[in-house]
Amino acid sequence: MTTDPTPFGTSKPARRARRRFGCVIAVMVVVIVTLLAVGVGRHLWLTEPGYWIRNEAFIQYTSEVKLDGLADRAFNRVLSELSSSRGYQSGGSGQWRPVGEGVLGVRTIRLSFDEANAWLAKRLDDWLVNQKRQLPAGLSGPMLASDSGRLVVAFRYRNEEVDQVFSVLMSLEFLDDGRATLSIDGVRGGRLPLPTGSVLKQLPGSGGDDSQAMAVLLGQRPFDPVLPIDGSRRARIIGLVVDDQGVGLVVQAELNGSAH
Repeated sequence: MTTDPTPFGTSKPARRARRRFGCVIAVMVVVIVTLLAVGVGRHLWLTEPGYWIRNEAFIQYTSEVKLDGLADRAFNRVLSELSSSRGYQSGGSGQWRPVGEGVLGVRTIRLSFDEANAWLAKRLDDWLVNQKRQLPAGLSGPMLASDSGRLVVAFRYRNEEVDQVFSVLMSLEFLDDGRATLSIDGVRGGRLPLPTGSVLKQLPGSGGDDSQAMAVLLGQRPFDPVLPIDGSRRARIIGLVVDDQGVGLVVQAELNGSAH
């Protein structure tokens, strides 16, 4: 008598049916996982980050007087800290001269995110006009936040195809000549992490002042990290400390026109 090599009660057609059933289940699992991933990705893409929502509410529901006060307080703190530094002292007639060769008035000036974002909302446009620059076309509402000790620059970007809040996670790197560059550590659309290189290629990148400003914002072009103090002095940022509540600017006073 010939022995059936198949397991007891299992015929070859039955085994083939089981394999087909297993393949169907595997395909269904892949489809379900893919749909979940797409659904989660779409949800994250459509969901604005918490820090963006909080800042929009802060700007919208805070009185103009208070926003102006926060913006001015941020600037005046920079001015006050630098004015009391020992780097420069008055030489009379509005002139300022160094106190000793090589002495630099270095201070760490802390700004809360509310102060910084109030300044961006109320003073950035005027500052850009003074610098003969403007925000890139389609970009609006820049704000600052933090993410695990990294600086987040968030903004809304609109064109014919996109209306989205983007967040750029970055760090500040300082060059030997006194300039700085923004190093891009990640990009998000809404709350969805995006491939950084692909996203940067889609944003404005050529032609006019817009491209120069965008190149600075995206870390592609060095910039001079200075803040005006008065007619003869300015503050150069030489370090940056970020935490959950705000930023600490490490600055030194210098005369306008100082070579770097």
